[in-house]
Amino acid sequence: MANGFTRRGRWRCAAVGAVLTVAFVLAPLSAHSEIRPLVREMLENLASLNEIGTGVAIGDFERVKRAAADLDARAGILLDFDVTRLGVAARKGPAFNVYLREQQQAARMIAKAAKGKDGALVFKAVRGLLDRACIACHKIFRERENLMRPQVILMTSFLDAWQDMNRGMLTENFDLVSRRAHDVQVVGRVFAEESVISNAFGIEDSGDIGDFREFLLTVIARAKEVERAADAEQIGGIIEGTQRMWTGGCLACHDQFRDED
Repeated sequence: MANGFTRRGRWRCAAVGAVLTVAFVLAPLSAHSEIRPLVREMLENLASLNEIGTGVAIGDFERVKRAAADLDARAGILLDFDVTRLGVAARKGPAFNVYLREQQQAARMIAKAAKGKDGALVFKAVRGLLDRACIACHKIFRERENLMRPQVILMTSFLDAWQDMNRGMLTENFDLVSRRAHDVQVVGRVFAEESVISNAFGIEDSGDIGDFREFLLTVIARAKEVERAADAEQIGGIIEGTQRMWTGGCLACHDQFRDED
C-alpha cells in the first residue's frame, strides 16, 4: 500500500499498462531510423509512454521516471531543432514549440508523481500529455485536406472509441466501455462492405479486398468480446479483447496496407 493503491487501483493500472503496451507494438525502435523523422519522434514518444504504463502496472516507478525524462529530453532537443527537417513549415515553428513545451511540462509532472509513487497522478499527467500536447498538435498540424479521407475517418472513429474504453477501464465505467465497443462494431460493419472497401479505400485487387475485410471483421469480433466482458464487468476480458482487437485487427492491417512513406 506504499503507493496508495487498493486492489481496485491495481486492476486499473494493470489494465492501462496492458492497453498501452498494445498500442506500441506497431514498430520496433530499431526500425525507426528508416521512417520519416516526425513519425520516428512520435513512435519514440509512444514507446516512452509504454514504459510509463508498464512501470506503473508492475510498481517500478524508477522505470516511469526514466521514461518521463526521455520525453522531457526529446522535447527539449526538438525545441532547438530545425523543424523544417521534420516536415513542419518554418512559419509554424513557434506554434509547434508550444506543444513541445506542453510535453516537457507533462513529462515533469509524470516524473514528480512517480517520485511519490502515485500511479493515479502518473496517469492523470499522461492524460494531460495526450490531450494538451499530442492530440492538440495533431489537430493543428495534420494535413487538413486529408482529414475527411475514409482512412482517417475510420482510424479516428476507432481511436476515439479506444480512448473512451481506456477511460472507462480507469474509472470502472463499464457502461462506457460497452457502449464504445459497440460503436466500433457499427463503424466496422459500415466499412466492411466490399464495395465500400473498393470505392473508399481505392483497393482494387480482390485478394486485398478480402484481406482488408477480414481485418475489419476481426476488429468487429474482438470489439464484441469487449462489449460482452464490459456487460459482465470482467476487466480481464476487456483487456484481452482489446489486445486481440488491436494486434489481430488494426496493427495487422497496418502492417499489410499502410503506406511505407
